[in-house]
Amino acid sequence: MKLNPWHVGSAMALTAAVISVVCTVAVFLFPVGMVGFVNAWVHGLDLTLLMSDKPWTWGGLAYGLFGVTLTGFLGGALFAVCYNLIGRCSGGCHE
Repeated sequence: MKLNPWHVGSAMALTAAVISVVCTVAVFLFPVGMVGFVNAWVHGLDLTLLMSDKPWTWGGLAYGLFGVTLTGFLGGALFAVCYNLIGRCSGGCHE
């Protein structure tokens, strides 16, 4: 089964965008709680030192969402291409 890089890239871009928006809302509503939550992911690093007292901007949010979405698309498309190459070469690449 071949994967379409455009479809996989688009699905990953949409997934990344939704996660980014949910994360943005969570950080806006629960900044201290979210830092504590993410601290658990980084093996004890104290991310509270990185908390900013600067207000967020719509431009900053849009720029971040664009970057996450673009990275998601490129990562998904690359995954599909690699998946297809591995699938093609699993029999020894005699094509």
